[in-house]
Amino acid sequence: MSSRNRLLTGSERNRARHGASSRATSGTPNRGPAQLPEYEPPSFPLDISSRNALARLLTTERDTKKYEEHLRQSITLLTNSVRDINDKHVKRRETLRVIREKRGDEKEKGDRERAEEKALLLLKDEVPGLTEQCDLAVRDVIDLKIELEDERTALQEMVNRVEVESANAARRRQEGQGDNDDDDEDMADPADDVTGPLRILKDAKARAAEDYATRTLYERYGLNNDYVGFKGMWHDAVHGADGKPLPDASKWFTQGGGGRNNNEDDEDEDLVVAEEHISIHCPLSMVVMQDPYTSRKCKHTFEKAAILEFLKSQPEQQAQCPQTGCSKEVSKDDFYADQVMLRKIQRAQASNSRYDVEDDDDDDDGSGADVTGVDDADVSMQMTKHRQVKSSRGRDRGRELIENIENSIGD
Repeated sequence: MSSRNRLLTGSERNRARHGASSRATSGTPNRGPAQLPEYEPPSFPLDISSRNALARLLTTERDTKKYEEHLRQSITLLTNSVRDINDKHVKRRETLRVIREKRGDEKEKGDRERAEEKALLLLKDEVPGLTEQCDLAVRDVIDLKIELEDERTALQEMVNRVEVESANAARRRQEGQGDNDDDDEDMADPADDVTGPLRILKDAKARAAEDYATRTLYERYGLNNDYVGFKGMWHDAVHGADGKPLPDASKWFTQGGGGRNNNEDDEDEDLVVAEEHISIHCPLSMVVMQDPYTSRKCKHTFEKAAILEFLKSQPEQQAQCPQTGCSKEVSKDDFYADQVMLRKIQRAQASNSRYDVEDDDDDDDGSGADVTGVDDADVSMQMTKHRQVKSSRGRDRGRELIENIENSIGD
């Protein structure tokens, strides 16, 4: 290293500070911090203590833990925001529809209906823009998470390369000691094979950034679990009531890369799909799911406690998915709390409750049939028989599903 860029001793630094202080008090303008010399890569491989210090960077998470938590919270808040924005829009439309049905065609609009129309127009103008902002913000957060993961990978590559350079240098020294008869000009310069940790790190990060930039939108986000969850919640808020399933991820970015969901009907008739039918009962416990856990591998959903108990009883807590007909191998880490499925279950329960109320009303008025001459005992017997038939069908269905699960596990 040249004398121009040499390190300063403690006394020299003190003299420099004293001189700067004297110039400041004498009215000399402050020129700011001194210009640092250009980085010079090491001429020799790092020693063992330096290599260990680099390796410790991989195990130290305190510097990024809070940052990672903020990124996770950002994804959650943006997902909740796109849900609430579109929920509000859909509920306003439904409220206005009910008001118009009650009014009929003969009556004039009331103040309530005019107010709802005005509010719906404002939402119709604002919701698409707010939704798009949430979408772009989620993508930005995902980009930051990928950048953080790439930095970890680059750090690992740096540590590995530094170790290799040190090992190669040690081998060359041993070979040089055994060939003392060779001329000094023929010996390789150690600096020729030393890249230096900073250059290795920068090169690795640059390659990762270049690779990520060449990926398509589908490759960046369509395969990302955070974006899939965001998109699922967004779609459910818009189309959950009509049962329209979420299109395949390959179609999310076909319209100019927007990845948008229209509140109105799709203009492309080819994208019209059948209504989605779901089961709200856990295939293992046979009860209505309250905490649905869905597999990322096969998309099958179970009650959290049931699937975790099932996996805990399996070797290495890994097994074939217990859903009948599924051959995917799943483990605990493959499952996640499915908030979209929870919304679907809650809607199905609300719908069933409305049907039950309607059935009770029909039973009260005899469903339009002539019940003259039928005493209370006969009516009670008919209702009891009807409940017994429904209960028997439920038990038969439950036994059939259990047998299917046992057979699939046995196979």
